[in-house]
Amino acid sequence: MRFTLTLFVSAIFLSTMISCGGGSSKSSSEEAAFEEAEKKIVTDMDQVIHDLPSPTEVPYLLQATGADYNKEIINDLERLPKYLTNEDESALNLGIYATDMGYLISYQKLEEATDYLESAQKLAESLGVASVFSVATVEKFQTNLDNPDSLNKILTQSITDVEDRLESADRVSVAALILAGSFIEGLYLAVEVIETYPKDVLDEDTRNLILEPLVKVVLDQEKPLLDVIGLMKDLPEDDIINHMINELEILRVLYETDLAEVEEKIANNTGDFVLTESTLSGIRSEVKRIRTDIVEFE
Repeated sequence: MRFTLTLFVSAIFLSTMISCGGGSSKSSSEEAAFEEAEKKIVTDMDQVIHDLPSPTEVPYLLQATGADYNKEIINDLERLPKYLTNEDESALNLGIYATDMGYLISYQKLEEATDYLESAQKLAESLGVASVFSVATVEKFQTNLDNPDSLNKILTQSITDVEDRLESADRVSVAALILAGSFIEGLYLAVEVIETYPKDVLDEDTRNLILEPLVKVVLDQEKPLLDVIGLMKDLPEDDIINHMINELEILRVLYETDLAEVEEKIANNTGDFVLTESTLSGIRSEVKRIRTDIVEFE
């Protein structure tokens, strides 16, 4: 995929040069700036691919901690029809549904995961990449329902193929929105699992001990967040890209302030660190607001 992206970025810059009448008329300073910009976008896209969790990664981390399945925290399929009327919302919510599929697969809710796959197929069709989620893909998914690892690979490969198709069609902004939607949903699932973890089953010390790795899942999303912001800043400006940059910048500030303090306390914990209800309240509030804005599109 990294090789594909490199070719795609090169194609973008080549077509830009041609549309401007060729590169021969450019001054040496313009060419130097052009080459520098090309290197930056290639580097940033490569970094996003390396650091961004796959749609299944965060859900599997959550399941591995022993957190119970909660069907209330994934996006409802009843919202699908309104996404189909707007390309930006189709892209963002394809990313969200992909991560929700990862969540369902990790808890072996396989019939439900198939329903989400079929909805993802409709979103892909609205984006002009329906062939990725073909009948053959759905059938392959259904014949592997007893093998979550295979389902994980099918889902991850399908989303990668969607992004490849969009990038090769000079629609990198749409691909970036899918990545952003998937990232937001993974972070949302993590903070919701922490917030809704039962308080009346375990004593406080045991509960805090169990929740600490979940908090670490949230803290580990800072690097992917910075990568997504960097990628979006490389893209041509438009309303939705600028809006998502502004939203993600709010999360960046929280990581650099509130969550930096949480991470320091966990790293230096000598036995007196207590995970309270307010520990992640700031990030949870903002992630929930951003995610609500995406899924409840009007």
